[in-house]
Amino acid sequence: MHTPTLRQLQQLVYLAEERHFARAAQRAHVTQSALSRSLQTLEDAAGMRLFDRSSRSVEITAVGERLVARARSLLSGADDLGREIRLLRSGDAGQVTVGVGAFTGLTLLPDAMARLYSEHPSVRIKVVQDNWRALMDVLQQGKLDFFLAHITDIRADDSLDLEPLGSLPGFFYCRPTHPLAGRRQLSVRDLAGQHFASVALPPDFSRRLDDLIASPAGRGFDVALESENAGLLVQMAVRSDVVLVAGDAVVTHELASGQLVRLNVAELSEPRASDLLLAQFGILRLKGRTLSPAALMLMDMVRAQAARMLTGPRRPPAPRAARNAPRSRPGPRKKPGAPARRRSRNQTRGKA
Repeated sequence: MHTPTLRQLQQLVYLAEERHFARAAQRAHVTQSALSRSLQTLEDAAGMRLFDRSSRSVEITAVGERLVARARSLLSGADDLGREIRLLRSGDAGQVTVGVGAFTGLTLLPDAMARLYSEHPSVRIKVVQDNWRALMDVLQQGKLDFFLAHITDIRADDSLDLEPLGSLPGFFYCRPTHPLAGRRQLSVRDLAGQHFASVALPPDFSRRLDDLIASPAGRGFDVALESENAGLLVQMAVRSDVVLVAGDAVVTHELASGQLVRLNVAELSEPRASDLLLAQFGILRLKGRTLSPAALMLMDMVRAQAARMLTGPRRPPAPRAARNAPRSRPGPRKKPGAPARRRSRNQTRGKA
């Protein structure tokens, strides 16, 4: 049985509306004979007449009425599909699934999502929050378009594309009634014995922090509350004497309202320790996977937010040999014009 094309169904609807072959053909942008052949093909496929034709009129049959009703529904669905494709291409529809860590979810994503919603209100965004190892598993399963994470411990491979976005310094925070809050400056050893609230930190990160804080009595970096829920960590610091490890962007409201204060730890301002609490963020996605326009736009908006908030990706230090290479001693200054006169004499000798 012949399956009608959308063009044939559209011609069928035009004829039902016009009840006149010439006018229907004009709306369909075909000749009258082409329209007649198209209708005949449909009738042959149905094995029934769809229109009763005479020299004076064209009347639709009961069977034709039913087919026209169905054709209108199919044509409407096809229009909706075309609109959906156009919207997906422009980024105005569809769904983006993005993964975030505890702090990236509060620093890089909110403004980027707000901008995307403002410019493309039909987009739907699904956010999955977890630690980077769990997000990596979800990404490998194809259930994430991309995720944002602290990338210190992550290495790109043949299947993974890792794009550094920049760094954000971390600090220690506590509520104003905390015993350490009233001190203008602290030594890092003053943090020994405190209970900390933090996300799951990279092992090397935690070891270095523990070595720096450790007191002679062996008390170091003791994490009393570990969670990927940054809001929970912040509220714990507001309501108890735990010391929060985070960044200013995570506690903007609490700092402004005086619910939390940042501890001034002298040693952390030294160049050798300045990167101890430096969180390096990045975008991770599967190589070779084609993302929707909406997902690509959200990535661009995250990049723009990172450019505003983060410092640039850190560059490796210069090679030691280059740093320690002795400087060449400057030679005597030459009088202006001397090189030109020397070249002129050499050229003269060459010609001789």
